[in-house]
Amino acid sequence: MYIITATFDADAAFARTAELLALAESPERLAERLGITRELPVVKQGVQQASFRRVLTDLKAIKKYVDVRQQIEDVKNGKSMMRFLGEGFKDKQLAKLEAELAKCGSLIDAPEWFYQQPRVQLLSAIRDCALDGSQQGDAVWTEVEREKLEFPIAAMFETADTVFAQQLVTQLEKPLKDTDARFLLEKFEGHRSISFDFDKGVAMYYTPAPAND
Repeated sequence: MYIITATFDADAAFARTAELLALAESPERLAERLGITRELPVVKQGVQQASFRRVLTDLKAIKKYVDVRQQIEDVKNGKSMMRFLGEGFKDKQLAKLEAELAKCGSLIDAPEWFYQQPRVQLLSAIRDCALDGSQQGDAVWTEVEREKLEFPIAAMFETADTVFAQQLVTQLEKPLKDTDARFLLEKFEGHRSISFDFDKGVAMYYTPAPAND
């Protein structure tokens, strides 16, 4: 896939983010600044505080899935004590673990719910807008493998990272104006912007593949 890599004025990005977050008391002005006046209902909902405790509950279920999946791999690869008890015991253990895995349900529900939340969508829009306004005009095309890109929140769901989840939930449940601007820039995900290295002032963006001449 293609991305754009560009340098940014980190201080300007931080200041712009803080400025946008401070507009929480005026959703109409915030929507206008973000260029999403058609999404005013989402902005109004996103400004309101809401509980994100479900993230922690969902991650417990995901962690169980990850643990059981690892146990299955260990049994299959002979890394479990079952290897000393013969194939019959191994097959029984695998059947038991597979049944336990099936009870974990779908892993899609948790991230699907999360990314649909108005607060999450609003913060992503604020992040994009702040970075757009601080770009220094030296963008270059880069072709990279999707697997090499870092998505902190997506990785949280994939690995059941409860430590990061607690930090994320804490930020999401704050009044919008009190959200940590640096956390939003470094640890969140935008609709268009991918990663942002605050210290280096470098960001990556999604972009369509360049047309061939």
